[in-house]
Amino acid sequence: MPPVKVLAKNLGINFQTVRKAYKELEENGLINIKHGEGTFISLTNSARRAKISGGDGNSTQTDIQTEFANAARKLIEQYLQQGLDFAEAKKIAEKSFAEIERSQSSPVIIFAECNQFQIKQISEILEKELKLAVKPMRLEDLEKEIPVLMDEGRKINIVTTGFHVNEVRNAVGEMPIQIDILITNLNPEIRRQLETVGEKGKYSFICRDKESAVLYKDLLKAELGYEQIHLTSCTLSETDKVQIILNSSDVLLSAPSVYEEVRKLAPSNRAVYNVFERVDPMSLKVVKDRILGNSKSSIAYYRNALG
Repeated sequence: MPPVKVLAKNLGINFQTVRKAYKELEENGLINIKHGEGTFISLTNSARRAKISGGDGNSTQTDIQTEFANAARKLIEQYLQQGLDFAEAKKIAEKSFAEIERSQSSPVIIFAECNQFQIKQISEILEKELKLAVKPMRLEDLEKEIPVLMDEGRKINIVTTGFHVNEVRNAVGEMPIQIDILITNLNPEIRRQLETVGEKGKYSFICRDKESAVLYKDLLKAELGYEQIHLTSCTLSETDKVQIILNSSDVLLSAPSVYEEVRKLAPSNRAVYNVFERVDPMSLKVVKDRILGNSKSSIAYYRNALG
């Protein structure tokens, strides 16, 4: 069957209406929703199960419960015979059920960015802070992957950096998904190194697109506290300009999205500084509080930030 988002668009009806219909069909055993594969009609299998169990859906459910009970008892007895303490076995089972319950109720957390370097780096930071699994994802994959996750009926949180909020919003559309923004800025150590060069140094900046070049120039001035900055910028695709920049600047700066590529192009004796690579600790705390439900802390932070 088509994904929920596609069917809703084709029929011209609300996304939530289609999603609810799919869930009801799944609960009645008429379709089977497989994560990462799609939605499949299972009417034949459902009818066969009903026939075997005498046409009563509850009988099928009872059979499953009996099968689970027998399998669980057999597994427990097997490990008890091997020397596992009964109280310890019970504690392990309870912990396992608690972990499964927590994973079922916790939201699907996605970190979306345009480049693999930041996707990996920031996803690991989020996982460590939230103590929850984070699904790394490229921006261009969001539109395809989100409907599949929505079909599972779980809450979804998408985290991205401030530079890609509009792209994420476009991919989400009207779907009920919370979008959280992480602020990235200069690493304090990099800032100290740049301050030794001073305001009169020749700074060069290489990025992915021309819009970013204008934006980053103002952000760098604000980060470094400079009134003026001698900054030459170009995109990675402007190969001639890139070569001039690599050989003529005092400080070579790169946007996170092209950092790995610029570092390969730069002479071995030239340092390349990845600007805005550091996740701002306060913005990370706000995202954590929003995802984990501590909204009071987030509100207090915004009030203090706004004075």
